[in-house]
Amino acid sequence: MPMENPINNENFPYLSMATHDFANWGIEAIAYLKPEREDGVAGYAIYSADGRHLAFAKDRNIAKALVLQNELVPMFVQ
Repeated sequence: MPMENPINNENFPYLSMATHDFANWGIEAIAYLKPEREDGVAGYAIYSADGRHLAFAKDRNIAKALVLQNELVPMFVQ
């Protein structure tokens, strides 16, 4: 028997979020680090929560340090 999901707008109306708010969620706090290649060099591209390319680092730890220096939370993505 499938379980019913108790988390919905009816049970938790305060959990609903407007589309615009959801799109901007974390925009000032989160940076995404994604393994990529730039000019043939493997490394990590750093993106803001709204998708803007911020930087590129050859090393994962350097990329993370750059994010933390700017008081953002690093989120690694594939």
